[in-house]
Amino acid sequence: MPRAMQPLLASTVLGSMLALCGLTGCASRPAPPPSVLVVATQPCPAPVRPVLPMLDGTLPFDAPPNVAALLKRDDALRGYAKGLEAAVDCYRAQTAPMENR
Repeated sequence: MPRAMQPLLASTVLGSMLALCGLTGCASRPAPPPSVLVVATQPCPAPVRPVLPMLDGTLPFDAPPNVAALLKRDDALRGYAKGLEAAVDCYRAQTAPMENR
C-alpha cells in the first residue's frame, strides 16, 4: 500500500466511526408528542339557497319561456356557487398557517 493511502484510510475510518457514534445518540431520543393548534374562526356569510324558476313541461324545452327560465336558473346558480366559494375562501383564510399570512 502506498504511503499516501495510509493517512487517507485512517481518516476515512476515523470519520466513519465518528459519524456512526454521532448518529446513534439521536436514535435513542423519543419523538416529541404532536402539538395541537386550536384556531378560533369567525362565522363566514353563506349565501341563501336560491329559488329556481320552474320550467313549463307543456312547452318544448327550447321554447322562449323555458329558455328564459333556464337563463334565470343559470344566473341564480352561478351567483350561489360564487357565494359558496367566497364562504370557503373566508374559512381557509382564517385557518391558513401563520407563515402564509
